Amino acid sequence: MSRGRPGLAGRVLYRGFERYVRRFVRANFNAVRVSGHAALPGLQATSILVFVNHPGWWDPMTAVLMTQLFFPGKRFAAPMDAEALKKYPILESLGFFGLSRDSLVGVREFLRAGRELMRAGDVVLWLTPSGQFHDVRQPASFLPGLGHLADADFSGVVLPMAIEYTFWNERRPELLVRFGGAIDCRGLPEDRQARSEQLERLLAGVQSELAAAAIGRRAEAFETVLQGRGGIGGLYDLWRRLVAWVRWQKFEDRHQGPDGH
Repeated sequence: MSRGRPGLAGRVLYRGFERYVRRFVRANFNAVRVSGHAALPGLQATSILVFVNHPGWWDPMTAVLMTQLFFPGKRFAAPMDAEALKKYPILESLGFFGLSRDSLVGVREFLRAGRELMRAGDVVLWLTPSGQFHDVRQPASFLPGLGHLADADFSGVVLPMAIEYTFWNERRPELLVRFGGAIDCRGLPEDRQARSEQLERLLAGVQSELAAAAIGRRAEAFETVLQGRGGIGGLYDLWRRLVAWVRWQKFEDRHQGPDGH
């Protein structure tokens, strides 16, 4: 099946999905904070394969949001379980394509689809190479898919990215992201296993950098790219509002400012 650029209806549907993701993230997180992204504008001219850790259910929405914020004009693409995709075929219009890990034919189709997407030149392909959820501070072994795709014939750059969802000082959690440096696949080992292991180490390093900033609650280490809802709500915030009114002060719904201070 060809995976060319979607038609008008598909583009309209995807734009609506982007707006939904932004609203949903804003409603459920205190803030989205990103680091390591200064060099991303220089990648616009090529296809990009981003490989990430897999801490939770939010990961696809995080990938859509990062595509929207940092790779404007590019299409989001990501594999998902083929059986699940059959139940929700509309997701194909949003950039998801089927992956059957339990069969050799399914793996071959995934590789074919991934290479076809990367040759298009306008795609950000997102992979969770561990293939399963795992703790954000726990590096995980990769399945073979990324090592197969990121070979000498790869059309584009490979980019590690770490995600963490953590509570700091507000009712809602922080969505923290750190990008690593883009990788020229021509400099990776020719042996697939060695290549995969090197990519594992690179992502583990980015995860460690993100973990250090998260543990230290170092908001200054990030750029806040999306501000969510603050405050605790209920009687607690009502009382705080009353106190601020009595003191002729402006009510601040957060315990700290948007920058974490």
